[in-house]
Amino acid sequence: MKKKALWAVVSLFLAAFTIWFMVYRSGMSISDFMESIANSNKGWLSLGVICMFSFIFFEGVSLLQIVKTCGYPQKIRRGFLYSAGDTYFSAITPSGTGGQPAIIFFMMKDGIPGAVITATLVINFIAFNVGLLFFGVVGFLLAPNVFMNYSPMCKAFIIAGFVIFLTLFILGVLMIRKRELIFRLAMKFIGFLHKIHLVKRQERIQKKLEKVMEEYKTCVNVVAGHKGMWFNACLMNILQRFVQIAVTVFSYRALGGMGPIRELFSTQCFATIGATCIPIPGAIGISDYLMIEGYMNLMEHDFAFQVQMLSRGLSFYCCIIVSGITLMIGLMSLGRRKKK
Repeated sequence: MKKKALWAVVSLFLAAFTIWFMVYRSGMSISDFMESIANSNKGWLSLGVICMFSFIFFEGVSLLQIVKTCGYPQKIRRGFLYSAGDTYFSAITPSGTGGQPAIIFFMMKDGIPGAVITATLVINFIAFNVGLLFFGVVGFLLAPNVFMNYSPMCKAFIIAGFVIFLTLFILGVLMIRKRELIFRLAMKFIGFLHKIHLVKRQERIQKKLEKVMEEYKTCVNVVAGHKGMWFNACLMNILQRFVQIAVTVFSYRALGGMGPIRELFSTQCFATIGATCIPIPGAIGISDYLMIEGYMNLMEHDFAFQVQMLSRGLSFYCCIIVSGITLMIGLMSLGRRKKK
């Protein structure tokens, strides 16, 4: 808990510094930016807000579909809570899996077994990487010139991000297809930790791992043949990534941008991929850097900063606020349930 609190403080500092730096570089004041939002097209802006909520919603649907296939159906609002926990803690921790403990916590409170939760997270993890790799490819196909216009450093970020996601995707598939290999490696690792005196009660831990792996194997065997579930999980993650990228398009339109959106969409695809190559909470700073450099290749300096700040504000900062409020409501609901 202390570690989470520390990263929350670090994230807040990084966010404040990034916002200040972007405003400083843009040459405009906060009041000027707020005025541009006040004068924006409210229809396009509303679509951006809807996309922000949809980002949380689609991951929740993906998680619900997987646990339902395993025999543990949950209500839509629970899926939204699981996703909000993932979104919030992923944004304030340096690891892309920082939100998974929150999903585990709420799923366990809903009576879902640990092995089912593990299988659900692995399957959703694979689908998550499918969504990101999909839009990495889409970015290249839509406008390869956008990638070529980036600086060498940005290109390195984007390529590194793509390689990382591809590697994680392969590891996720191995967790499904080569379970026994992963199990044997885990057992050997526990034995190694015991030899160097970092782990006590080796046999007890290994027996617990054997039990979890048996349950996990059973759960994976249940979902392995459900091609529809796999398709839906991947589709929900693709839609989640699409609405996140679409926030930029709607922000651009809301602020009065009238140019073609193909290259702008491609730019946001690359920014999303490249922002993950450095483990900074919420990719704060890296994402902003990739976005603003890409936008400045497509539009005027001042307008590029306005689009970046509005887009990032909706897709990241507002999303964190909504997720945080959802988590508070979820925790208060658990408190009331305990009292009853």
